[in-house]
Amino acid sequence: MYRIAYIDDEEDVVRQFQVNMMDDFIVLGIELKADIGEMIEDIITSRVSGVVIDYNLNSSQSKVHYNGVDLIRELLSTMKDFPSYILTSHESEAENTLLDPDYIRDKKFVSKEKEFFVNKLNTKIESYEKRIELLKKELINLTKKYPNLNSKEEERLIEIDDILEKNSNGYEALPSDMKKVSSDARLDRLIQLSEELIDELRDDKND
Repeated sequence: MYRIAYIDDEEDVVRQFQVNMMDDFIVLGIELKADIGEMIEDIITSRVSGVVIDYNLNSSQSKVHYNGVDLIRELLSTMKDFPSYILTSHESEAENTLLDPDYIRDKKFVSKEKEFFVNKLNTKIESYEKRIELLKKELINLTKKYPNLNSKEEERLIEIDDILEKNSNGYEALPSDMKKVSSDARLDRLIQLSEELIDELRDDKND
């Protein structure tokens, strides 16, 4: 059962969603913050596998000056393709924001077609996690070749580090200044990360 976040400005709506999805997901409520950047940090540090966001986030909180589309766009700019949905009673209004319609779901439809929605979100999460695991394995294979990497392989190693930094919860990427200043230090750090990932994958298999 995946752990997801549900974000809404009304606590009773959050509780209702938790009750409705209790057989399918572990649902975490994340308190709204006035600063959208803090919200992104809270989502990332919550270590959830996906997020569902209400379109209207300021019906009861005047401090919030962004909506669900603003939040999901900010999230996707940080964590590309992160499993996400906007729930709305105003589907056409949300679609007019030019957000990919695949991220938008009508609340009534979700209520009537709960099984379909659950399957779609589970599929998104599974696909996302498989992509991340493939990148981690590629990083491991490249770091095994160290210090005999050619320039293209080193570039790919750094590229994967950048991707995982933006897309993988809990992945501690290198500081950008280190990437620019010291290739040896950067690669040494990636070797360490690779060893940690090998241990992590080994533990997953044992489970």
